[in-house]
Amino acid sequence: MTRYLTAAAALAVAVSATGAGRTKPPAGPTPKKAAAAAPAKQAAVPADARAFLKANCVACHNAQVTQGGLDLAALLSGSDLSDPKAFARWVAVHDRVRNGEMPPKGSTPRPGVAETDRFLKSLAAPMVAADDARARREGRAAWRRMNRDEYENALRDLLDAPWLPIRDMLPEDGVAHGFNKVGDALDVSHVQMGRYLAAAEYALRERLAQEADRPATTTRRYYTREEPSFFRPVAFGPFNGSPERATFPILGCASADTDVLDQKAPMTVGAKDPARREEESLGVVASAYEPIEPRWNRFRAPISGRYTLRLAAHTFWAGPDNEKNWWRPSRYNLSTGRTREPVTLYAEVPPRALRRLETVEVGPEAGVREVTVYLNKGETVRPDAGRLFRSRPPAWRNPLATREGQPGVAYRWLEVAGPLPPPETPGKGRLPLFGDLPLAKDPATGRVTATPGRDPDADAESLLRAFIARAYRRPVAAGDVAPFAKLFRTARETGSDFTDALLTAYSAVLCSPGFVTLEERPGPRLDDHALATRLALLLWNSEPDAALRAL
Repeated sequence: MTRYLTAAAALAVAVSATGAGRTKPPAGPTPKKAAAAAPAKQAAVPADARAFLKANCVACHNAQVTQGGLDLAALLSGSDLSDPKAFARWVAVHDRVRNGEMPPKGSTPRPGVAETDRFLKSLAAPMVAADDARARREGRAAWRRMNRDEYENALRDLLDAPWLPIRDMLPEDGVAHGFNKVGDALDVSHVQMGRYLAAAEYALRERLAQEADRPATTTRRYYTREEPSFFRPVAFGPFNGSPERATFPILGCASADTDVLDQKAPMTVGAKDPARREEESLGVVASAYEPIEPRWNRFRAPISGRYTLRLAAHTFWAGPDNEKNWWRPSRYNLSTGRTREPVTLYAEVPPRALRRLETVEVGPEAGVREVTVYLNKGETVRPDAGRLFRSRPPAWRNPLATREGQPGVAYRWLEVAGPLPPPETPGKGRLPLFGDLPLAKDPATGRVTATPGRDPDADAESLLRAFIARAYRRPVAAGDVAPFAKLFRTARETGSDFTDALLTAYSAVLCSPGFVTLEERPGPRLDDHALATRLALLLWNSEPDAALRAL
């Protein structure tokens, strides 16, 4: 119950600060912008434009006759163009007259072309002036939140956790004019804020778990001949056992391992013959798809984080099975590879939840390709030689096959080193959630807790100030920390311990306007921090980096 109470409090702090559904920037201009934010003078419709409408349009658009739902008499009586709603109606009036839709064809008397042109010019000038004045006063862009791609990236960068899966926890974003970065389509509701809160809490706890209990970096090699998912012997039957779908036991770069093919020897010699074990591989002439789904199943990422993958592989050439069926590969007639093939490595959570990692190029020579990637906890690694064919009955013929044979890729082993220490970003530094406070993990529940010093409130306020300074894309004001420090104390009073109370306050920060939205003050120019935010969201869909913040 305590957890739900503190979550509700965090949501209340975030939503009350955000103003759910608001589309204008927060009130309170800076002193330099005071003149720009002063009340605007009325921008009236010129007398000759009013006369044109009274003569040609008001008879059909008044309080008694409102064709098209338009009361021009009321619009003329309050003709202030600085009012956004009135301005939108005047735009519609201008455009319909310009397009010849009003007055309608056949109406009499109908104004001439010269009279219509004078009306349009007379109305356009004050409308342009009113629009320019409003843009200078309020800015052109609607106040908006980050979309879910931006939020995920910003959260990953803030927490130094590029592996965090956040995007799909949030509702789909609205789209306007083909873009999901338009403020008018990015509304903010209590439901939306609730999703942000859940995503923020998840991200913080995942980050804390990694901070408290990162296993030591280890290196382990997984030999392909010891992975059952790679085995495709002919004995599997007519569908899975056809040579197009089979695996090819190979020694060295080209020799068929006939003892294994003839079932006279086990699949691998194992650790008793290390030299021969290094020469063993299993090849394929088809890319990965059901039912050919090779993966190094014995590896599972122990925690989310960075890992270095080293793939030992090479290409080979499978000769034709026989002269008549030349498109069928022989598992015995093998030779050195003639092509270079791209191999894409995927992270996989069975069954078949794939996430692309990296693509490497494999050639005829035996070699090791190395990549450093982010893996989520529990993921394994799956290779796919994507240029090779996918056989589908009845079209069994490989389009890459010739009368001389067809290409294939042989996998020897995958070596995994990790989890690796987080990389140090120049000028950024680490952001430990609990600073130098000691962390402990309960072996029974896996829960991580921090032990505060003699003054928990002071510790929390100091940590919150450092967190907000990194989370907000502008200088932290004097009052920015206070509501979250108060939320921390409220959570403590309702029964939360120091760790949960501080995570509640952090979650509220990650749902507050300073993080979720683009806080831009109205005026003719953006300030430097707002400009940096726009540049970062345009160029890499995330928060400004250290260099951009410094500029």
